[in-house]
Amino acid sequence: MRVLVFCVMFLGIFLAGCVTNKITQIDPNLPIVNELKTISDMTEIAFEWPLMADANISGYYLYRSNPNDNNQLNVIAKLDDKFTTHYVDSALAPSTEYLYELRTYNELGNISAQGQRISATTQPLIESVTFIQALYGLPNKIKVLWRPHPDLRVASYILEKSSLSSDSWHEVARINGRLNVEYIDNSVEPGQNYRYRISVKTYSGIISAPSKVVDAQTKALPNMVMNLSASVNLPKKIILTWDPNSNDDFNHYAIYRATNDIFPMTKIATTLDTAYEDLINDNGVNYYYKVTAVDSDGLESPRQNNAVVGSTLPAPKEPLFSSAGFNGSSVELSWNQGSDLRAVKYKITKSSSEGENIIYDINSQTYSDFEVRRGVEYTYKIQAIDEFGLESKYSQKAVVITK
Repeated sequence: MRVLVFCVMFLGIFLAGCVTNKITQIDPNLPIVNELKTISDMTEIAFEWPLMADANISGYYLYRSNPNDNNQLNVIAKLDDKFTTHYVDSALAPSTEYLYELRTYNELGNISAQGQRISATTQPLIESVTFIQALYGLPNKIKVLWRPHPDLRVASYILEKSSLSSDSWHEVARINGRLNVEYIDNSVEPGQNYRYRISVKTYSGIISAPSKVVDAQTKALPNMVMNLSASVNLPKKIILTWDPNSNDDFNHYAIYRATNDIFPMTKIATTLDTAYEDLINDNGVNYYYKVTAVDSDGLESPRQNNAVVGSTLPAPKEPLFSSAGFNGSSVELSWNQGSDLRAVKYKITKSSSEGENIIYDINSQTYSDFEVRRGVEYTYKIQAIDEFGLESKYSQKAVVITK
């Protein structure tokens, strides 16, 4: 049984091979097509011929010779209905000449004798737009304009972009509609130059060669603020100063501040002046600053590479007691200020079981306290005060017992 099945399969394969490899013969009785007409487009050629009602015809073979084929014709289409009178050959190259021949065939696959051979040439590729313009100097954008294409077959435009330093082009946008003739490119950097070109696409999908190349530069950022400095010796404030900006469309300055050189900066103010006073209710603290210039379009200059550091004036150093004792009638106090010469007066805080009392405006570094009673423990603390009213920390305590 298995041998029989194998023999049947082998016979089927052998017969199929015989049919596939059958040699096509010319039948002189088949009618010849001599009235082949053509209409050309950019990538297509359409064919028309008279209806042939001969009973022996089963259909048609269309032959074509491609450029540089030495007129060697090859079958490109089999039309299996004898009532067919039209065909379109597609995906051809523009501005190219082709050689064609149409033959009839019968049910045995035999073909007619050679008929009329005709040449047909595809139309030139559609041209791109003839006018294109890119606008210079816009802030963070480039506007590209072009003239509407006069050919009603145009369905859309393909806009491509490249930088001046590269020959590589990439598609930016596809703009649908023949009458849509502008595009605003927001994917740009300030002060950079870009190149643009446009191709048109027809409703049938044909894309033209690119237009001429135009270029445009975006508006540059304002100039960086120069010679920024910050004060380090003023009480309760830091004053910033810098050189004036030279841009024609300057609008204002923006001041940024941080508490150290690691944390991000926060914008704290804007000003038209070339100085800024930052009021700070603390002594001896540091702040980090950067200042930028902003133009009328909102473009902001680069910040300084390194922040400037400003400081408020620190408080005076606390006094150091030299001596403290009771002489029988008064408590005698003396102190010194070390190398800190900023103190212009002192303040003493006196405390005991009787309460607390503050003694102001002491102009020397000694003090005699007669407001004491025997047998009481008194505690004294001194603060130095500078010309701006900044008070030092308390000195160490001096304890005196009146006996």
